[in-house]
Amino acid sequence: MEWHQADVAQLRLIDQLLAGHNLSPAEYDVVRRVVYATGDLEYLHLIRYSEQALQSGVAALAAHVPIVVDVTMVQVGLLPQTQDSFANPIYCGAETFTRPQQEKSRIAFGMETLARRHPTAIFVISSDYSALEPLLLLVEAQEIRPALIIDAAPNFLPPIGDRLQKSWVPHITIKGSKGGVAVATAIVNGLIQLAWTAYGEPNP
Repeated sequence: MEWHQADVAQLRLIDQLLAGHNLSPAEYDVVRRVVYATGDLEYLHLIRYSEQALQSGVAALAAHVPIVVDVTMVQVGLLPQTQDSFANPIYCGAETFTRPQQEKSRIAFGMETLARRHPTAIFVISSDYSALEPLLLLVEAQEIRPALIIDAAPNFLPPIGDRLQKSWVPHITIKGSKGGVAVATAIVNGLIQLAWTAYGEPNP
């Protein structure tokens, strides 16, 4: 991704405001993108990484593993970066044709359907928090083995994310009720940049 002069100035200011953090350079690069995308400095303390999250996500992107997202806005937000780097296919739960369901949302069922088709994908939840449940059930049944799950959906209900945090699955989560499309998109684009720097050419 090319940063323009105005972007660089804003990023320099963000660096000043977030100085003194204890994140690794790779973790901070992702956080910085989220702060830039949202204008919310609080994300410095809200984004949580499992031990192998960044390594697994970066390696999967470089290996052209599919990305499964919940809504079209994330898919559109990722296309420029993926097209300029590893060309990972992106599938969308909201756009996946499924039979009507009463016990789960259309997006949740779409994500479940795509998970069965792409069991080692990177899964990105940005809007429909209920889409995490079917993924966790498939993980617990050993039917899928995700390279990474990004749970960035806003949620005010009792969390089920503890099951994800206690699982073996590499994951990136948001503490509390914040999150959304901009957050999820920035996280994945940050991972793509890290992967491209490590495995491709600099500055896709």
